[in-house]
Amino acid sequence: MILEIYKSWIIVLVLHECVHIFFVLLFGGKIGKVVIGNFFFIKIKKVAISPIVIHCFVTYEEGNGWSLFKKSLVLLMPAVVNIAMGALVSSDFLFIKIFSLFIGINSLLPIPYLETDGYLMLKEVQKTLHMKKIKISLAL
Repeated sequence: MILEIYKSWIIVLVLHECVHIFFVLLFGGKIGKVVIGNFFFIKIKKVAISPIVIHCFVTYEEGNGWSLFKKSLVLLMPAVVNIAMGALVSSDFLFIKIFSLFIGINSLLPIPYLETDGYLMLKEVQKTLHMKKIKISLAL
């Protein structure tokens, strides 16, 4: 039972990060590193894997001139996939269903301390609005 819970958690987290990677590569960005887990890493090129997985993350460089739309797809589509998976997966995979909904909803929340996808998206929107204000004031 414990192993089933742990395995489900890892599946949901890795899927979430794979969606980030997919959209970064789709839009011509570069993956910096992929970290799966928290302690005692085995490093293979840009990937670090740990047997103890509490969270995962991906660092990346944006492609040339990414619009706010592309940035939002990179940041928010993993949550959409998690929520869709949580809604559509059979209840035979109960833990995957629960964790998918949990990760999907929590990643949309703008929590600064955790630097969730929702928080990073909020920062991108603020930066875009700030740049538009600067352009407007320069035009005047």
